[in-house]
Amino acid sequence: MELASKLWDKLDPAHDFIISIALALVTAFLLWLLRARVKLIWGSTSSNYHQFKLREDGEKISIWTEKFFVQNTGKKAASNVEIVFSEHLTSFNLWPPRDHTPKLLENGHFVIHVPSIAPGELVIVDMIDIDARGPRLLSVNCPDALSKTVRFMATRQFSWPINLLIGYLMIAGLVGTIYLVLQLTIGRI
Repeated sequence: MELASKLWDKLDPAHDFIISIALALVTAFLLWLLRARVKLIWGSTSSNYHQFKLREDGEKISIWTEKFFVQNTGKKAASNVEIVFSEHLTSFNLWPPRDHTPKLLENGHFVIHVPSIAPGELVIVDMIDIDARGPRLLSVNCPDALSKTVRFMATRQFSWPINLLIGYLMIAGLVGTIYLVLQLTIGRI
């Protein structure tokens, strides 16, 4: 510790320069850390299996339905997004409707190519599969970023007064927790 103190004293004429370089490096790091980038997440919420007969004397038909979600939670648009499935989908729709290119690969995987997904945008692939093969969403590929699988849940949407009440209670809980921590550590406030 004493050696560092002596070295710092010897560099006395350069203190301002060293501090300015350190400040520039920290600023550059923070700007790099907070830059706009693509963040792709994907998953599924619901899958349904149905089996029924179209005619009394006919065979039972199996139908599998599922919704797959791809969302760009980043601040930059994702370009050339590929949604890769384990096998060809019998029928699918993209919501919201958009340009896309479906393609069957040589290995049997099925790819839906989407030119771009805007920041904050959610793309839903609504799939119906006959004979219940159960195609799986394998990956979402984008040259701009690595994607991450997450668990999506269908949740109820509340009105704005209920959302305000929930926000108020969260803030009140945070303030109460900070007050409790300060009371326990510092003592009387």
